[in-house]
Amino acid sequence: MSGVHRYPLEVVTAYDETASRTVVYGRGGLGRLAELCEQRGVRRAFLLTARSLLGSEVTRSVQERLGGRLVGVACGARQHVPADGLDALIASVAEARPDLLVTLGGGSVIDSGKAVAAALATGCRTGRELLEYRAVFRYPDEVSQRPYPPTFIPHWAVPTTLSAAEYDGIFGYTAEGVKHLSIAPGLAPQVVVLDPVVTLPTPRELWTSTGVRAVDHCVEAYLSRSPTPITDAAALHGLEMLFEFLPRCADDPNDLEARLQCQLAGWLSMLGVSNVVLGLSHGIGHQLGGRCDVPHGVTSCVMLPPVIDLITRRLPAVRPRLARLAAAMGELADGDAAVGVRRLVARLGLPSRLSALGVRRDQFPAIAEAAMADLVVAFAPVQVDRDQVMELLEAAY
Repeated sequence: MSGVHRYPLEVVTAYDETASRTVVYGRGGLGRLAELCEQRGVRRAFLLTARSLLGSEVTRSVQERLGGRLVGVACGARQHVPADGLDALIASVAEARPDLLVTLGGGSVIDSGKAVAAALATGCRTGRELLEYRAVFRYPDEVSQRPYPPTFIPHWAVPTTLSAAEYDGIFGYTAEGVKHLSIAPGLAPQVVVLDPVVTLPTPRELWTSTGVRAVDHCVEAYLSRSPTPITDAAALHGLEMLFEFLPRCADDPNDLEARLQCQLAGWLSMLGVSNVVLGLSHGIGHQLGGRCDVPHGVTSCVMLPPVIDLITRRLPAVRPRLARLAAAMGELADGDAAVGVRRLVARLGLPSRLSALGVRRDQFPAIAEAAMADLVVAFAPVQVDRDQVMELLEAAY
């Protein structure tokens, strides 16, 4: 059958199941919070949320369900998680002495929760101190990180976007315009609540662009150097769902069925991702965010198509897999996965060029240098150097 990946008979590969996790999904899923707290013996919960959600009906609903267990609320999370912006959050949570962190918001809020959990476990009082635990990568295969303690404060996530940060133990944070990653499986939220009603206040562009981020997860997981049957199946099905339901969300932001299906596709996009990691679009996107303040979903809109074009040119052996990606994207792709992404971005009315985002060509060298030090770049199916990253940036310009 054309496009089927045959896993080598002579290669022994291990697939690590994700850490024990509960995913509650469906309209009204938020109502399970109190029950889950009771079942798991939660006595002191601290809520981290976005400034835009503070005082909203959604935040009040979470607070009501936590009830007397709630010992504090903070809203200091900022886009791209600046290390200096973590200090007040760390101090507030440490003072409250909770036995549970609950995050309500998008990827920056959830990553801030992971960073706070990491700081509490290590005794770091500031984001700058926490940089001592960042992953240090030297292309193509050298990575080191100061080890974390074995346990962290439990963290539950109620996501309001499709960034899917709630499914892994990785968080990104920024210092001096560089996006750093820190990794510990135990930092992944143990409970995730997917309730489409909670997402209704999310701005349309934020919702749809983070949906393209989930598309990026699917594509780069499927094209990873180390594919597995689990991640292949999840990525292809997730793509089918995103290409069907993201346009429905764009046309009718109140379509709860479409929003839930996109949430489930976001879950699929990250299923088993620790086994395959991601690739060039994510690595370059991290640095576009850190240096140029481009939202992560938007970086996928502009970088994923040229990355697919590069893989298509350089790796003829991967073309059957690219054809399967295109098939999962449906009629928008017309047999070409890069075309499918470009058409979806246009259909959603999202930015497609770096030049439209205020990114300047004179910033390319610093972005490329930082991208080559981002460990996810090593998991792309093609090897690259700084000049080739510059070429990708130019193609996206």
